[in-house]
Amino acid sequence: MQIAPVELQRPAGPRGLNRLLANRQLWKNAIYSIALITYLCSFLFFGLAIADVRESGGTITALIDLIVALYFLVQVIFLFVLSGVVERRRQNQPIDFPDRRS
Repeated sequence: MQIAPVELQRPAGPRGLNRLLANRQLWKNAIYSIALITYLCSFLFFGLAIADVRESGGTITALIDLIVALYFLVQVIFLFVLSGVVERRRQNQPIDFPDRRS
């Protein structure tokens, strides 16, 4: 009696929405798009603050605009850190043991 080899089933890859959510490049592009929009918003609020300072000599509105612009810049930095986390991949490095027989 011969024993036939049993084929192991490979785990199926993600399908449908799970495959879309597992796509790192898609996430990275989405993060970069949001970072660009956020960066442009920071310029908008810096411009609003400068216009307010020129027109009225600086009011509470200019201060609020500067705070919002700085918030957007901090968010851009956070998004670039997040994109680095998304890009990080597991590294498969072989474990090499030295030959101690000699």
